[in-house]
Amino acid sequence: MEILELENITSLPCNSVATIGMFDGVHKGHQFMLQELNNIAQRESCKSVVITFANHPREVLDSKQEKNPIELLQTNSERYSKIKNSEIDYLITIPFTKEFAQISPKAFLDILKQKINIQVLLLGYDNSFGNPNNEEFKEIISKGEYSNIKIIRDKTALYEDDIEISSSEIRKAISNGNISLANKMLGEYYSLSSNVEKGFQLGTTLGFPTANIFVPNKKLIPKNGVYATLLHYNDNVYKSVTNIGYRPTFHRQEKTIETFIFDFNENIYDKEVRLQFVDYIREEKKFESADLLAVQIEKDCEDAKKILA
Repeated sequence: MEILELENITSLPCNSVATIGMFDGVHKGHQFMLQELNNIAQRESCKSVVITFANHPREVLDSKQEKNPIELLQTNSERYSKIKNSEIDYLITIPFTKEFAQISPKAFLDILKQKINIQVLLLGYDNSFGNPNNEEFKEIISKGEYSNIKIIRDKTALYEDDIEISSSEIRKAISNGNISLANKMLGEYYSLSSNVEKGFQLGTTLGFPTANIFVPNKKLIPKNGVYATLLHYNDNVYKSVTNIGYRPTFHRQEKTIETFIFDFNENIYDKEVRLQFVDYIREEKKFESADLLAVQIEKDCEDAKKILA
C-alpha cells in the first residue's frame, strides 16, 4: 500500500475505485467496506483507494472540542497499518480544515477525477462528503452518478450484541469498561502502543513491579480499573494484569497505566511496547492498607491468568 497526500498528487497512473472516511478503529464495519472496495476494484480493473483525514473532522467542526476533546481509538500510524492489512492499493490523506469543509460535493468529486482518475466512489450507508449545507449531495446520491463517476451507497450495517457497530459505540464501550464488546466490534483486542516510563515504583514495594505505560496524545484510555492484558515486546507476547487509575490507596493524583507482567524480569524502561486489553476484571478501589492491596493484586493476577489461559 502506498500512502500519499492528496495535495501532492498530480495524477495517479491508473483508474481508481475509492471510499472516504475517518475509519477510526478500522472496525468490522470498516473492514466489510474495504473488502467490498477491493471486490469492486477487481471487477472494474481499477486500483483500490482509501481517502482518509489526517485529523478528525470534529476537531475542526465541533465548537466544544476545547472543553471536550475527542479521544480516538487509534493513532494515525495504527490506523494506516490496519487499513494496509486489508490489501488496499493506495491510502490518500487529507488535512481536515475549515476551508476543506466548505468544498461542495461536486467540486470535491472534480478534484478526485483530476487527481486519482476515480471511476467509482463507494460510500457507507450513513456516510457523506462535501459541504452539508446544500442539496448537491442528495442530488448526486439520488442519481448515483456524477461526471461519469459511479456513486454506490452500501446499505449494510453490522451488529454485535444487537448494537450497531460504529466508532462512537466502540468508544462508549471502552469508556464504560465493556472492553469485551469493544474487542468484538473491532475484530481484535483494543491496544495502546507506547514507550515504558519510569514511575513511582509503588508496585515494586508491594512485590509487583510494574511497567508504566505512556499514552499517546488524543488516544482513548479505557475506564479506570483492572484488566487482563497482553503485552507485546521484542516480538514476544507476555500475559499481564493492568491497572488504570489514580492509586487511591497511596493518595496519588496522577492518572497512570501500570502493567504487571507475569514471569518477566527484564528492564524495559524507554522500550516500545504494545498493550492489548483482553477483559475487564474490576473497578479501581481504595484499600485500608498496602498489605490489603497486595492481597487484592494477587487475586487480580489469578483472575487475569484464568481469563488469559
